[in-house]
Amino acid sequence: MKAMKQIGNYKQILKMKNLLILLFLILSTAGVVFSQVPPAANAGGMSAVQKNGKIKGKIIDADSKTPMEYANIAIYRKQDSKLVTGGMANGAGEFEIGELPMGAYYVEANFIGFEKTTVADVKIIPNSTTVDMGTIELEVSRQQIGAVEVVAERNRIEYKIDKKVINVSQDINAAGGTAVTVLENTPSVEVDIDGNVSLRGSSSFTVLIDGRPSVLSGSDALRQIPSSAIENIEIITNPSVKYDPDGMAGIINIVMKKNILSGFNGIINVNAGTGKKYGTDLTLNYKTKKYNLFFGANWNDNTDEGSMKSSRETYKNDTTTFLITEGIRNQTRGGQQLKGGFDYFLSDKTSVTVSGEIGKYNFDGEGGGNLHEYKSPGTFNLYTLQDNKSSRQGNYGNATASFLSKFDEDGMHKLEGSFNYRSRNGESFENIDESVSDANFSKTNNFMSRVNTTEDENSNDYRLKVDYTLPLEKGTKLEAGIQSRIERETEIFKFKNFDPVSGTFVNNPLFTSDMDFKEDIHSIYSTYSGKFTGIQYMLGLRGEYTKRSIDHSTAEKPYTLDRFDYFPSAHFSYEMADKSQFMTSYSRRINRPGGRELDPFPNYMNQYTIRIGNPDLKPEYTDSYEFSYMRRFGSSFVSLETFYRTTNDLITRVQELKDDGIFYMSTQNLNRDHSIGGELMGNINITKWLLVNTSFTLYNYKLQGEVLGKSVDRQSTNYSGRLNTTIKFSGDSRMQLTGFYRGPSVSAQGDQKSMIFTNLSYRHEFMKKKLSATLSVRDVLGTAKFEGTSFGDDFKSTFKMQREPRVVMLTLSYKINNYKMDRQAPSEQQGEGGGDDMF
Repeated sequence: MKAMKQIGNYKQILKMKNLLILLFLILSTAGVVFSQVPPAANAGGMSAVQKNGKIKGKIIDADSKTPMEYANIAIYRKQDSKLVTGGMANGAGEFEIGELPMGAYYVEANFIGFEKTTVADVKIIPNSTTVDMGTIELEVSRQQIGAVEVVAERNRIEYKIDKKVINVSQDINAAGGTAVTVLENTPSVEVDIDGNVSLRGSSSFTVLIDGRPSVLSGSDALRQIPSSAIENIEIITNPSVKYDPDGMAGIINIVMKKNILSGFNGIINVNAGTGKKYGTDLTLNYKTKKYNLFFGANWNDNTDEGSMKSSRETYKNDTTTFLITEGIRNQTRGGQQLKGGFDYFLSDKTSVTVSGEIGKYNFDGEGGGNLHEYKSPGTFNLYTLQDNKSSRQGNYGNATASFLSKFDEDGMHKLEGSFNYRSRNGESFENIDESVSDANFSKTNNFMSRVNTTEDENSNDYRLKVDYTLPLEKGTKLEAGIQSRIERETEIFKFKNFDPVSGTFVNNPLFTSDMDFKEDIHSIYSTYSGKFTGIQYMLGLRGEYTKRSIDHSTAEKPYTLDRFDYFPSAHFSYEMADKSQFMTSYSRRINRPGGRELDPFPNYMNQYTIRIGNPDLKPEYTDSYEFSYMRRFGSSFVSLETFYRTTNDLITRVQELKDDGIFYMSTQNLNRDHSIGGELMGNINITKWLLVNTSFTLYNYKLQGEVLGKSVDRQSTNYSGRLNTTIKFSGDSRMQLTGFYRGPSVSAQGDQKSMIFTNLSYRHEFMKKKLSATLSVRDVLGTAKFEGTSFGDDFKSTFKMQREPRVVMLTLSYKINNYKMDRQAPSEQQGEGGGDDMF
């Protein structure tokens, strides 16, 4: 039977692989059909001419003077206006197109949302085979209709060689929310009802803010960033070795709004919603030729009400014990933050940046409800009331000093470095009261259990990084860098039981402990990139030395880790003249267990559950492969991305029911898991007033390993889809409808059911777009929930959690000086340069 099951599993995977190959062949064939462009060698009368000419140059944004990566270059034969060849600009905005016969051409440079620029007379002749077109500036597309100025918009999602870019300004459903709200409608990302984010099914990802690690981590960091302060979000599923390898699923980089325009400007946002949801944020900027000052602040206080229901069966001998729970799950998240800093431009090629932020955060919870416990067979029948109150709050700070020095006019030869200090301290506490009640759940003063826990946490992180970039011959480039990361963290956990005799809470040494966590990581990396016969490539290798120590109050000696790891990466892309792209990449990632997962001391959750860490837990390593195809149609595109990801030493939560009737939760390294699948995405401008962005993800997940000595080989075919439709009523008015569906999935000891939710928003702009108002309704159908089961040989449980539906939110946004360039600004204020702004 086991052999037949394995054969069946293999057939399912084989079918899925065949499906992905078929989809890829269909799109590839379409790309070939649409891309029948006459090559230069076959242009009439030119096939015998030697192809030794080339055209090069650089494309920049005329407003910001920044390089325009992926700008399109098309080369036409002047004689008959036939397209000869084309290409795309690299990360520095530079392009070089070779293998051109002698002759006369004209060149067009273009990018979506910008005016096309044409260079009319370009000649390749025997004594001048290389034509340097210098710097080409592209203007934002504007069309004057009477007194109305229509500005071309960026796509909500842009698909680049190594990442997806989500332009937050195009997502009106995110108004008044946080980064989590934006990610709810982002391909490759899933968000559960509690705002917990996962990237391609994994919660192991790294959060960066403007390319730097966040003070808070994971979903906690994303919940603290107001969507109105975000320029775009980059989803990087296969990062190069320039980035830290932490996070199996990749990186979510939050790019904050920047303003490199001259003069004083800013933006202020205010939002309010049903169910006690409030927030505001402010961004200010002042820039001259020599310096740039920036400041920001935000405050938010959001309460989400929810419900929960669960049932659990445990089996011992011939008796089954049932526990039915039904109650509330209310959560309040809030915070305040101040940011500021300055850029100082020492020269056109050298600048320094100093920035910092301080803030407070709080996550409060209120839960509990009615519990009914009984046995069958037997007469045991108990009704209780549980009241849980928890709070996690603290302060954090972040300070950064960086420099950039360019050694050539293009800025390709450069040295840059930074020092970053992050600090966080906080306290969390939880009170759990459970009292006996009657069958109608009427409260009494007869307590079964009263528990009070507190945890003090303090962490300090230091990071020093230096990067060097050296351009080589024929457009190749070498990058190298070194980095040191030093982390220090202390945790003190106190557990107290209520003593009815003294009427006070008394310390319980069985669950009281403290821990010191130290980790030093020293890294060195190098990448080599260039272009060969039309194929762009970037190869990289990173080495890391890690030294870790966990000193626990109950341990005889510290638990240590001392090891060296290597992390290779490779990226390739091929652009065709018809705007099609083929891309493939590989990277190796790591997920390091944190202090809570490693803490060996029992952590009391409630009288039915105790959590224990595993100090022998090893990191998990992921090998990630991707292959994708994208075809552009004007301002629309369709893409297919296939991926295969396998993880060794998978960290998995395990539940074990022991003889005392208590569940013990721990973490273990399972053997391995695999994910293979694809994501089909389309961004389609059907008409000038209707834009549709849709995606569908399908992948097979397979888990291999053992839990408590028994095989847990399981697999599931997971799928999800999303739809984002924007209707433009006028230049100042639009509506957006989004929907998301997630299919069922499995884990080592359970499964998760499907879920669907929808959002609806309307935005109108006033006062020549200085003021905008957005009204949104989240979870219109009230179907957002988290529901599933878990099981073992001696237990089975079900759970269902649902959040507050149909939340109405109003957001007002006002732009100071319209937050855009004053084209009549004095010439002395039009200085270039720009540091690593925070806004």
